[in-house]
Amino acid sequence: MGKFFNVLLETVSPVHIGNGEKLSPYTDYVYDEKEGTVYILDPMKIEKALSDMDQADQAIDEFVEMVMAKGRSNQQKYSLKNFFSTWNIDYKDLATFVIKTDANIKTEEIHQLIKSGNRPYIPGSSIKGAIRTALLYHHRKREGYTVSQALHDLQQRDRNGRANGDDLFGKGGEDVFKYLHISDTNFLSPNDIGIVKTIRYHLRKKKTGISITKEVIPENKRFSFRLQVKANQLINLDKRFEYLYEDHSFKGEKRILQLVNQFTKETLDFELKQLKKYVPHLNAWIGFYERLKSDVESFEREGNGAVLRIGSGKTFYDNTIVHLFNEKEAMGLIRQTYKKSTEPFPIERAVIDRGNVCESTMGWVYLYEDCTT
Repeated sequence: MGKFFNVLLETVSPVHIGNGEKLSPYTDYVYDEKEGTVYILDPMKIEKALSDMDQADQAIDEFVEMVMAKGRSNQQKYSLKNFFSTWNIDYKDLATFVIKTDANIKTEEIHQLIKSGNRPYIPGSSIKGAIRTALLYHHRKREGYTVSQALHDLQQRDRNGRANGDDLFGKGGEDVFKYLHISDTNFLSPNDIGIVKTIRYHLRKKKTGISITKEVIPENKRFSFRLQVKANQLINLDKRFEYLYEDHSFKGEKRILQLVNQFTKETLDFELKQLKKYVPHLNAWIGFYERLKSDVESFEREGNGAVLRIGSGKTFYDNTIVHLFNEKEAMGLIRQTYKKSTEPFPIERAVIDRGNVCESTMGWVYLYEDCTT
């Protein structure tokens, strides 16, 4: 095919897809509170700066002592900033890149983003996983999926290690999702990275939990990626998966975005109901979700894109098809899944901490279709 279906992705709220690693305040970064800047340090530059000193052995010993202590003793004594000041080293010269932030960072670890050569991007697998959930919801809804079927599938998954939806989409080489290709996005600059704190907010108790600090792709950043259905007409797919057949008019790709948008609308309807029930005073948070729903409806009318949620901060409801069931059925299924829970789950939400103001959550993006030759 001479054309391909390009999708523009715009972040609506900060996005975090982690690489499993953390930055330590004792080895990896210095936070300049006056500047609101985090300096991510290059270990090779640190090693060279210490080795080039006249009292290199003493400086290295003190650095190792600080690393080993990791804040177990006096935090002022064991801080990178004070260490470099004592040895008259400008830590800014040791930075590999810098991040501006309004988060109140002290001595916590920072969960890192997935990056390539310090350049952040969004993996195609993360986008595909979120799309798979939306398509699973669509098919289960059309076939009249019941709670008893869901409980049976849950037991099979626990017993046999089956992924949710294997019975529908197939598994291994038979998985119809092999005909859906989603590329990684392009890269951003290291200096496009942001840092936020997130907190767990308990809707019923109106209390917040321990904060977690994360590297993020900030809001209003734009990426592109390729979405492509690849089944040719010689492949005998079940009629339910006709959207996976390639077509010069991108009929399948457009249909997938429509189904994603429908799933997001259901999720937002549920979230708004929960917020208005438990925290009607949090107007900024409710307003954020109402704007997202308005955008979903706009995409629905225009047929040119979708709203999607990816990465860290997603709830149980974002990652499942529990919206298919009424509240009583859903709670029964959830309690079966989380047998130790004593209350409706999940009753907590991960909220961006902006000075005790709960106004938005992580991971929301717009997907705009962009047909390009």
